[in-house]
Amino acid sequence: LAMGVPRAILLCLCGSVLCLTVSQALQCYSFQHIYFGPFDLSRMKFPNVSCPHGCAESVLSLDTGYRAAVTTVQKGCWTGPPTGQMQSNRNALPPDYSVLRGCNTDLCNANLMSHDALPNLSPAPNPQTLSGIECYACVGIHPEDCSPEKSRRVQCHQDQSVCFQGNGQMTVGNFSVPVYIRTCHRPSCTIMGTTSPWTHIDLQGSCCNGHLCNKDSVTQPFTTASATTAPQAPHVVALLLMVPLLVGPSP
Repeated sequence: LAMGVPRAILLCLCGSVLCLTVSQALQCYSFQHIYFGPFDLSRMKFPNVSCPHGCAESVLSLDTGYRAAVTTVQKGCWTGPPTGQMQSNRNALPPDYSVLRGCNTDLCNANLMSHDALPNLSPAPNPQTLSGIECYACVGIHPEDCSPEKSRRVQCHQDQSVCFQGNGQMTVGNFSVPVYIRTCHRPSCTIMGTTSPWTHIDLQGSCCNGHLCNKDSVTQPFTTASATTAPQAPHVVALLLMVPLLVGPSP
């Protein structure tokens, strides 16, 4: 990620068993919500749900890099395969983060309870220099949330000398949220959200050159993220970080 923030991927590895196995249904907390700022669930009372394959909890966040984010929090049953791989690109923007935790004791999915589960996705540049380009910055779950009239004008950091606009989906299991975003970007315009067998941040969009040029519709069809580059920018080969995800019983 830009400004030295790693594109972080985390799955809590609990114990040495490499798959979730339970002899009977577990009681797990059930919850899902979308946040547009810091969250704290420490005082909330969650309903319970019966789960045949274990419990799970996840936090996904997509950020402009300029103090605006959409974050989804979900707790419920473990679904999908017991093991797999998560893919990300450390050179991609906008910054995003995914954390997924599985466990197999009653009501064990109560660890990801606040915004402290996320790193700072909007750090100040170091050194504190600007590129000289100004772009619209916004992120929301409705197109009108991200109209130019509702967007902030931001001075882009360091090597972010082009503007970006796009859309996509944030998905955990069968819980999916549309996202619309405008922000600054690097000339390479490398776009890739974190993906795994359980979670998916799917983004597509385009970059443009010039002050406040990212004012077009965020609902327009864009080319696929992996093929998107800024005009006249050299092609950048994406490095996929393959991290094995194993889930076992919690201690």
